[in-house]
Amino acid sequence: MRILAGTFKGRLLKAPKSKEIRPTTSLVRKAVFDLSQPFIEHASFLDLFAGSGAMGIEALSRGARTAFFIDKDFHALRALEENLFSLKIDQEAVHVLKGEALVQLKRLAKKERKFDLIYVDPPYDLAPLLLPEILKFLDSSSLLASDALLFVEERAPQKLHFHSLGLKQLHFNESRRYGMTLLHIFRKVGATR
Repeated sequence: MRILAGTFKGRLLKAPKSKEIRPTTSLVRKAVFDLSQPFIEHASFLDLFAGSGAMGIEALSRGARTAFFIDKDFHALRALEENLFSLKIDQEAVHVLKGEALVQLKRLAKKERKFDLIYVDPPYDLAPLLLPEILKFLDSSSLLASDALLFVEERAPQKLHFHSLGLKQLHFNESRRYGMTLLHIFRKVGATR
């Protein structure tokens, strides 16, 4: 995997040594950052189920102020920390949180953190179980900045039905398909994006 643009453009990233971890493809990464590039400068980025950290590192490369990485997998965390070390990323800009996604989200909410961009990419097999609870929590929490964008990755065909979740802050914009990957795009209600 290579960083696509910005300060670290062309730099290689290590992938976790685990068959259960599936890195986000460069096509999907490009799509996410094409959509969010006008808003990435000085943004706070949350990479949920971070794996190698490719999404958050790409955000930092393109001008994000800070990136938070959440994962519980040993192999993912090892690759992530090696990638952050090899790129010599400013430690003030990076926060690695080890543990269950929802537990870490609740801790961030208690600390009154706010995120401009959030990328959620759970293991495909677990997505139908994890995503509804995570989306409901993000919707009811104060983690979303006033103009936040949220991206959710899922394997096609779609299993997650957003309208049944009763989301109030999060407004579903659209879904895009890239091969076997579905990218769902949300914005916070009231945002102008």
